[in-house]
Order: sequence, then structure tokens, then C-alpha cells
Amino acid sequence: MRIFVAFENVCEPFDILPTQTVQSIKLMIQHHFHISLSDDKQGRRFLQLIYAGAVLQESWVLADVGVTPCSTIRCLIKEEEKPVLYIYNSLTRQTLPIMERPLFLSMTVASLKSLVSLKSGLPVSTFRLSTSAGTELYNCNRIDDYHIDLGSTIRLDVWDGWKVFLTGCLLGRKHIIQRHLSEEKPTAKYVPP
Repeated sequence: MRIFVAFENVCEPFDILPTQTVQSIKLMIQHHFHISLSDDKQGRRFLQLIYAGAVLQESWVLADVGVTPCSTIRCLIKEEEKPVLYIYNSLTRQTLPIMERPLFLSMTVASLKSLVSLKSGLPVSTFRLSTSAGTELYNCNRIDDYHIDLGSTIRLDVWDGWKVFLTGCLLGRKHIIQRHLSEEKPTAKYVPP
């Protein structure tokens, strides 16, 4: 079966078998157009085939998805950046990706904590960061002082005494939050009702 592949400003014919998968067709296109693809710690560069507005999955067979002879399939090169760091939040049990690249490893831990605070919504003074080996990261040091590689996971732990209060805040449990607020009149006066 002959199909046409539109790539950049060119439309080339390809003779394929009706039982061929999208993955094997991608390999044919890659060799024909001399496309270099990559998948490393910094990102991923890959081919994407589109037919009738739908992205074709690699395991699909063209005949099964309704591609007929003389159809045109659009081919795109896609690039995805991978996060430079992951932050595992032990309070929410979620992993937060950090995408900021410029001079990332040379930034201070204090700057990283500020960035994590903006992304997580937690105040900087309520948590600490540590490596997967358990080494605590101190504010005045740089990230590369801890030999942290791109794509590593850093753990965020909440300081003792804050966990119940912050969990109550996350869940919207007013009675738990009020139990932890100050009962001193000058301090309580500035807390919203």
C-alpha cells in the first residue's frame, strides 16, 4: 500500500505493508529523511505521526485505524524537556517537577527552597530539603555542592509541629487549624476568622 508522508515542506511516497505498525513506519521515515532523535537526561526528541487530526500510537497498525491507500500522514518532530529535578513532598505524597534550567546546579539551596515554596504553596520556614541518601540541604550551600545529578529526586519534609496544621489546611479542616492557632489575644487578633 502506498501512503504519503508530509514532513516539513516535503511530501514523499512510502510503500508499506497493511500490517506494519506505526513504530516501523517511524523508523522508515527517520532513515529516509536522516532525522536524529534523542532521549537523555535533558530531554527527548521524537517523531509523531498524525492522521485525520489524531496522533498515531506506536503499536497501532495503519490498516486498523482506517488509513487507506494514497492517504497522507503528517510527520512532526517533537521535543520534550525533562525536569532538572524532582521534589518528593512527604506531606502530600506528590512529586513536583522542577523545570528551570539556567544555571540550575549553581543556584543556592535557599533559592531552590524559594522556588519549591512558590510551586508547592508551603511557606519556606515549614520544610527542609534532603537528598535521597538523607543528607540535609543547607540554605547557604549550592546544589552542586551535594553532587546532585540532573533528574534526581530531592525529599521535602515538613518540620515537626507543622504536619498536623498544614494537613488540616490542605484538607480544609477548620477545627484542626483553629486548635493550632495561638490563644494569646494580640496574636489571635491578626488571624482571620
